[in-house]
Amino acid sequence: MKKDVRTATEVDAYVGAQLKILRKAAGYSQTELANQVGVTFQQIQKYERGTNRIGASRLWGFCKVFDVPPGRFFDGVDAHLQATQTEAKRAYS
Repeated sequence: MKKDVRTATEVDAYVGAQLKILRKAAGYSQTELANQVGVTFQQIQKYERGTNRIGASRLWGFCKVFDVPPGRFFDGVDAHLQATQTEAKRAYS
């Protein structure tokens, strides 16, 4: 069965979790952050849960708000994916 390429992935969920960490560290509510980047707070919720992917231009907007390089959202993703795969293998063993 072919996977829908529009479906959010584990990497999207990880990037969303990093967004939540940065937002909380900066002391922003979801509404405050949404207003700064021009989306609804519901969209911020979807990004943070990994339900929706964050596009490149939107990611760039978050980088400007938090004054971080784009790579900040991906720091540690390889280790996270390895841990997730290891857990999945254990669960199916």
